[in-house]
Amino acid sequence: MRQSLIPGSLILLLAMLPSPPAGAAQPADDAEAAIVPQLRTLSFIELERAEGLAAAHLNELWRVRALRALKLDDPGRALDRFRMAARHADKFSQHSLSLMHWHGVGTARDRALAYVWSDLAAERGYRDLLLVREKMWQQMSAEERRRALEIGPELYAVYGDEVAQPRMEWALRQARADVTGSRLGATLDRVKFGRSRGDVAPRDFFASERWQPERYWQAEGRQWDGRVIVLPVEKVEDEDGD
Repeated sequence: MRQSLIPGSLILLLAMLPSPPAGAAQPADDAEAAIVPQLRTLSFIELERAEGLAAAHLNELWRVRALRALKLDDPGRALDRFRMAARHADKFSQHSLSLMHWHGVGTARDRALAYVWSDLAAERGYRDLLLVREKMWQQMSAEERRRALEIGPELYAVYGDEVAQPRMEWALRQARADVTGSRLGATLDRVKFGRSRGDVAPRDFFASERWQPERYWQAEGRQWDGRVIVLPVEKVEDEDGD
């Protein structure tokens, strides 16, 4: 599970966040600030729209539902929903679970378990997630490190990309089959959105990179460009089609 540190800036500087006493759970009303600071600027309407965009992409769907739970000051439910997203190879959710366990948000603090989630989040080598993981490792005691290495394989057996990505890809194939099974002959690549309720809807919601597994993972990797993925990405064309 160990990899060398890659230089760069952290997504979240853990040292800047308050640390409650060992074993204590952080109050629910601090959850947004500690885990997803961006959530304070998102409205419930935006989260509802994001849930619609997520559709059959179960990693995104459960991620958005977890964010909604955090915004409703229900970190216990957020933990459950982040775990569902994590089962479908969602690195943002694995990262969020890591911070929740590290800081005791909705659960008792467990830095060894937090490290394992962080290691899972960094599995694809995204620089910022690697840095968060390494900062945790540096702050852990020898006993915490030993326990993290001990419990890691069990979590990898359920949440590692080797099993989680095929789980996600199966869901994509099932959803694609449901849509392309139309007797009208519609295909995912042909379906486009126009304007809805005055807003520009994502025109490439059914683009192939959303539904072909290899392209989907490549697109997700491009999103990790020095920032955290919070909501499903939507590309919007202007009136000239640019």
